[in-house]
Amino acid sequence: MAVSHLDLEGAISAYWRIKEEQAAKARAKKIAKMEKDKKAAEILGNPGASADAKDLAIRVAATEGDSDAVAAGADPGEETGTEGSVRGGKQFDPIVNLIARFFRDAGYPESCIQTASQLELPGSYRPQKKWDLVVNWGESLVAAFELKALGGPSYGNNFNNRAEEAVGSATDVRRAFSKIYPKSEKPWLGYLFIMQDDEDSRRPVRIAKSPILVDDAWRGKSYQGRGGIFCERLLEDELYDGVCYVTAPMGSGNFSEPSTTVGWDAFSKAIAGRISALKKQGIPGPKIPGQSTRAHPRPQAGVKPTSTADINDGGWQQ
Repeated sequence: MAVSHLDLEGAISAYWRIKEEQAAKARAKKIAKMEKDKKAAEILGNPGASADAKDLAIRVAATEGDSDAVAAGADPGEETGTEGSVRGGKQFDPIVNLIARFFRDAGYPESCIQTASQLELPGSYRPQKKWDLVVNWGESLVAAFELKALGGPSYGNNFNNRAEEAVGSATDVRRAFSKIYPKSEKPWLGYLFIMQDDEDSRRPVRIAKSPILVDDAWRGKSYQGRGGIFCERLLEDELYDGVCYVTAPMGSGNFSEPSTTVGWDAFSKAIAGRISALKKQGIPGPKIPGQSTRAHPRPQAGVKPTSTADINDGGWQQ
């Protein structure tokens, strides 16, 4: 069954709902932290407080400072300047699972569709980079997807960050594959970008003064307009093989496509093209490369398996 616009609307609605749940948890955590800090300050400022009480207050102030991002489920180290503007925890899962449907419907087994773990791909300028969805066939990369979002109120710096991340991630993994697997085909990469649709993202943005002329394509564009140029060029320059760019009001799945070149239909067609091309090569086939189909005898008591293959290929179970 085809993955439709209506399916994407539902996934975006779920994205906003999870994002708001995470924000609510972050706010509750922040309030609780403020209350603990206030109580600790009262104890430390009380001359009659016991040494034990003051020691506890000091430890509370030092150890209860975990970030709101962690409380909301965000990955440690991710930018959280705009609440939920980048992937934090599970908010992108509905869209990840929607894209994964293309491959499930094409017959790829669940063991080849990585949505929660084994998402790291080799890099050239760093050892590995974690993607949001990785589909493999044995040790061959079928596709890898990066999902990002941009919300208000701070569009400026965060838009630049999204652009740098997208270019860097694609360049890094393509460079790595060209060096590590020079005889293999280049990796197939997909990128999906959601921008919050509001007054600020629709307003034209001034170009800063520069001693060097700026591309006229950027002049007079809003952040939504800049997002369209950004995504179109990711596709034109073949940094990504499939790109989807949509805008949606907070809380709504009713999305818009500023550029049909990088709209949902074009993105879906690109994924279908990748699946079709590999199908002609017999992928997916009846047997995943590197996965044994023979039966392994159960080891005798006290005898350890000789390799990970003896475990992973179904040789024995506890």
